[in-house]
Amino acid sequence: MTTNMHELLHTVIEQLPEGIIIVGDNDEIIFVNRAAEEIRHIQADQFIGRSVLSCHPEKSFEKVKRALQFLRREGTTTFKRMVTDTVNNRHYENNYVAVRDGNNNYIGAVIISGDITDRRILEEERKTYLQNLEKRVTELKGNIQALFISSMNSLVNALEAKDPYTKGHSLRVCDMAVKMAEHKYGVSPKVSDIELSSKLHDIGKVGIREAILQKPGKLTDEEFNHIKEHTIIGEAILLPFEELKFVAKAAKHHHERFDGTGYPDGLKGEEIPDTSRIIAIADTYDAMTSARPYRLAMKPEKAAEEIKKHIGTQFDPQWGEIFLSLFYSGSIG
Repeated sequence: MTTNMHELLHTVIEQLPEGIIIVGDNDEIIFVNRAAEEIRHIQADQFIGRSVLSCHPEKSFEKVKRALQFLRREGTTTFKRMVTDTVNNRHYENNYVAVRDGNNNYIGAVIISGDITDRRILEEERKTYLQNLEKRVTELKGNIQALFISSMNSLVNALEAKDPYTKGHSLRVCDMAVKMAEHKYGVSPKVSDIELSSKLHDIGKVGIREAILQKPGKLTDEEFNHIKEHTIIGEAILLPFEELKFVAKAAKHHHERFDGTGYPDGLKGEEIPDTSRIIAIADTYDAMTSARPYRLAMKPEKAAEEIKKHIGTQFDPQWGEIFLSLFYSGSIG
């Protein structure tokens, strides 16, 4: 009876449409079902006994190692990562599930890969449909806005290009903010709003004196107060466009703190725009992990610990946990 039960379970797992990979506590592969072979483009008999890293591109090794280490943490049960098979143009949602014994000791993990391509296509079609409806009504206004946004992006790029220590900052912040937003909202117009806001969050720095922006040493109180004005200037630049008021608010408030001690208005908690709370985390992480004339870049793991330390004071708890989940699972950072 026991043997038949094992055979039944094995047959069921083999026939599941989801890819199933089971690894032991040493990260070696114990089992691979047929769906996982197709999804991963591997053969089970060639990978059993090998490290689960062998199922991933070499460029992903460090992130996968970080993800597996994350699973070992007490209290961690599962997390998910989105991956794209560019060869076959398929999208997959990989769920990593920790397996623990009766004493809560980590004894392995199960990686479940589900094909979400059809769902993504429907979401993309819905998004496109909504965008087309809006486009018919606001085509002319959209063209003007697009020209303005393009000019603002060029202005940000030109501003950052003058300082090798901040070059690419806005694009890196944008990349992290978008991944955080996608984690919560999926394919949504909200993500597009957050993408634009994060690209332009520092536009107000065009009104800050270059000598202060590029000063290699510590700023005086007067200089720091001048730097803080970039949030107000950014709002003033973006506010005249009705369709960009959400970007203006995000730019103005991305230095607010969750406990109300930030600037310029000392907003607290959910008084702070949601987009600003996202940008605040990505902005701080990129600043810490970027070199400056007066200090070396902080290591990613250390910067993540700093984010964790200030959740609930400087950073929104919900978005802070999303950032850390994506960081430790190797999706960002």
